[in-house]
Amino acid sequence: MYLTQSNQIKGLDKNEYEALREMCRYAKNLYNVGLYSIRQYFFAEGRYLRYESNYQVVKENENYALLQAGVSQQILKVVDRSFRSFFNLLKKAKKGEYRYQDVRIPHYLEKDGYFPLILSTNAIVIKEGFLHVPMSRRFKQAHPDLGRIKIPFPVRLERKTIKEVRIIPVERARFFAVQFVYEASEAAQPTLSPDKALVIDLGLDNLATCVNSTDGSSFIIDGKYLKSLNHLYNAKMAKLQSLLDQQKLPRSEQMARITVNRNNRVHDYLMKAARYIVNYCLTHKISTIIVGYNPDWKHDANMGKRNNQNFVQIPHGQLRTQLENLCERYGMQYGEQEESYTSKASFLDGDPIPIWNGNHPDVKFSGKRIKRGLYRTKDGRTLNADVNGAANILRKSNHRLISDERVARGLLANPLRVKLT
Repeated sequence: MYLTQSNQIKGLDKNEYEALREMCRYAKNLYNVGLYSIRQYFFAEGRYLRYESNYQVVKENENYALLQAGVSQQILKVVDRSFRSFFNLLKKAKKGEYRYQDVRIPHYLEKDGYFPLILSTNAIVIKEGFLHVPMSRRFKQAHPDLGRIKIPFPVRLERKTIKEVRIIPVERARFFAVQFVYEASEAAQPTLSPDKALVIDLGLDNLATCVNSTDGSSFIIDGKYLKSLNHLYNAKMAKLQSLLDQQKLPRSEQMARITVNRNNRVHDYLMKAARYIVNYCLTHKISTIIVGYNPDWKHDANMGKRNNQNFVQIPHGQLRTQLENLCERYGMQYGEQEESYTSKASFLDGDPIPIWNGNHPDVKFSGKRIKRGLYRTKDGRTLNADVNGAANILRKSNHRLISDERVARGLLANPLRVKLT
């Protein structure tokens, strides 16, 4: 099993940061060169140019020589994986398993952009508590006054086997992060019940509304912290942007720092949320997590200008990815369920739940959503609207309920609100 630790790179001098920027620029150039070679072969022959053949074409390029050989090869392997994914999606689209309009041929990176430096095992040198950034002979010749670039190595990883290191440019290479991919022992596999599931409805004020399929008990991961974080971020950025527009200046260093700080805090909160949810499942011996999801929910959001901005800015995809990773780590099942009409249908009344296909279904729902996030059923009972939606996602997933009556009773209780700050 492999895990990743990410740190911000600090403590380098001006010349060392500039050298990293230059290498990341060469990495971007090499990516585009490798991609150009494969694209042109595909357009001319209608077939895929394999990595080995592409390597023979690209290795004579000057950008290849300006990077350490192992780093250059890893970049070409990223290009190879990108095009393989493209062909796999084409195959799925032909079988009707994927939408053709969502299949995109890999595109070139921006001319003034950057690309991560990927260090495989043969390029990783760690001495006296520092990672030594590899440089090619040609790069050293072009920078005779530049010594070794040394990045502090985390103490907690000293006895770990490092499989890969990534040096990632952030905010157009104003900052850099380093990711250490290391080998970890397998987590102890807990004893879980295959009949138990936790269903999750993702949202804004309620980041994740979770319902236990066993007894209908529920809890809500608070999302107002992220909402307020985005509100403050947008206000600061709008003010700074207005000042820059008056002077016709580009994006400033201050804006970059604010963005990095905001992204770090959002990422931290989402990781804590995923950990809380998985720990709940382990405590209650729940083996399956089901997340409600619609492919176009970010693009077609229609909640008003202010709520649309907040909703789109919260990276729910990060939360879903982290949940999936943790499920794999502990031997749990992770799934996503299409959730159209789950907020309109009444779980307690057993309303049918159609699937959205572009047309309005001829279905009349028993209850309706009322003020303050409540849902009222046909017989006048009220429950949390997001809990009702999550329960309908559970019903739509066809997961077998242990007791419908017990779940229905549990849904009527007030959900616990969890704040992770």
